[in-house]
Amino acid sequence: MKKVIYESVANQKEAAKRPDVTRYEDHAAIPENLKTFAKGRRFFIRTYGCQANVRDEEVMAGYLTEAGFTRTFDPNEADLAIINTCAVRENAEDKIYGEIGSFKANYERDHSFLLVLAGCVMGENGVAESFLKSYPWVALVIGTHDVSRLNPLLGEVLAKKATIVNVRSFSSEVVENLPSVRLNAYEAFVNISYGCDKFCTYCIVPYTRGRERSRRLEDVLKECQDLVNHGYKQITLLGQNVNSYGLDFKDGTTFAELLEKVAKTGIPHLRFLTSYPSQFTDAMLDVMSRYSNIDPWLHFPVQSGSTSCLKRMGRRYTREEYLALVHKIRKAVPNIALTTDLIVGFPGETEEEFQDTLSLCEEVRYSSAYTFIYSPRPGTPAAKMEQVPPEVSHERFNRLKKLIDDLTTESSNECIGKTYTVLVQGPSKKDSNILTSYAPNGKLIHFEGPAYLTGAFAPVKVTSSHVYSLHGELLEDPLIVKAKDVAFTLHADPVVREYLKLDEEVRNNPEIHALGEALVNAKKALALAQGDDQKYPAAKAQYEAVVKQIHEHPLLTNRDALRDAVEDTLKELQEDLR
Repeated sequence: MKKVIYESVANQKEAAKRPDVTRYEDHAAIPENLKTFAKGRRFFIRTYGCQANVRDEEVMAGYLTEAGFTRTFDPNEADLAIINTCAVRENAEDKIYGEIGSFKANYERDHSFLLVLAGCVMGENGVAESFLKSYPWVALVIGTHDVSRLNPLLGEVLAKKATIVNVRSFSSEVVENLPSVRLNAYEAFVNISYGCDKFCTYCIVPYTRGRERSRRLEDVLKECQDLVNHGYKQITLLGQNVNSYGLDFKDGTTFAELLEKVAKTGIPHLRFLTSYPSQFTDAMLDVMSRYSNIDPWLHFPVQSGSTSCLKRMGRRYTREEYLALVHKIRKAVPNIALTTDLIVGFPGETEEEFQDTLSLCEEVRYSSAYTFIYSPRPGTPAAKMEQVPPEVSHERFNRLKKLIDDLTTESSNECIGKTYTVLVQGPSKKDSNILTSYAPNGKLIHFEGPAYLTGAFAPVKVTSSHVYSLHGELLEDPLIVKAKDVAFTLHADPVVREYLKLDEEVRNNPEIHALGEALVNAKKALALAQGDDQKYPAAKAQYEAVVKQIHEHPLLTNRDALRDAVEDTLKELQEDLR
């Protein structure tokens, strides 16, 4: 058995405490032994759960790439693997056991193989200890607060030839300057805050991701502007509760302020996840109604339509307050698509409370919904409440699913005949001739088209509905669509933009026009002076003086300095199009 060093283990009681928060830039050195180990080796990451976990994956991939690893998407090729876990749903946690077992072959083939367990499940009491009893090939266990320490901890594993468990129960920091390998080049997730202060009685997140910590507004804006400058077309702002962004600063900073400033960066599509109903403000709604690049789609979790059930859940709003907000949102943004989360069979749920959920869904007319049968999470208050019998929960779930299917059918049918400018995700896994895309209202649309449209905006007319997906037809020639996409990419590039700006200034500058005329006259005088020994030296000197003035003019010097960088950008784009 490999030695196990428990540096810190999960403690959900400690996790509930609010620490003082420090914010700093990450400049940690990469351990030399890890650099040596990484040469010629490949890493693999499998992520479960929410968008926050996806963003953690991108950061962990950034750290491993900096250390010298290369990425593989084949787990059998991995010399280092990370299982990035989710604790929200029970079946997501259950998958981990089989996933760990699947890497036994990697370890038996090469005992230097490293398996890392990360994510929210590792923040649950006793989980790390339980896994290590059954799976000796686990090398490192970290929680969500330890992603920025991945490389130093891996270096420690190698140095001590031991399994390291380092799961801090709470985070007292917000780390900026994190390396990142984005999963695609046209849409991006941007964290605006970490953790949650709501402590809903069913939820494990405040214990696994800690108390709420906002990133500085200027840091979020810098990341978003960098994405815009690199041609990204969609940004999704992430937080367990985006509405409470900035409240921990106690200086008046709000999510509405951040949302407006990100919208002003010019990103074509802007979204955010997730909103907590009782903190949804008029200021947010005002911003949403004024900026067309904020998508008309809002994920607005209700969890239950019953006020009494909401109270047991620890949700801080009533049925009536939620419905009043929905009507206000629809009035301000008439074309908005609303989606939600719903829990069936929450402890103590009566048939009357369940009927309240059904009637609320019928009134709101959701575009779609994520429905869950309640499953107790150890360490949460709801796990100690009186549970609803499984057969009752399943029967109610089936009734709710039927209603949600009907509402989704209604919403999807309303899209037939309409044209949407969609962001193309790429070819379908089932048919390479079919492209997958999403409309601004969040609807999934499939249509026939070439793979080179991946990442482009395309006009698609919806022709039919398959309830949870739509089928459409491309309304423009694919080459025209791609040409527009190339133009967008070039226009978004800051170097190209600066070059074009300088080029326009050059063309409109009176001094440069005068120098151009002087150069023409100097050339004529030099030509006429050919063979005249008295006039030629003066004509040549005048010509050379004008040429020198042109070469030294600051506008022309700056433009010419950018030309090489623009040519490099065009060459990169040419490679991407092959």
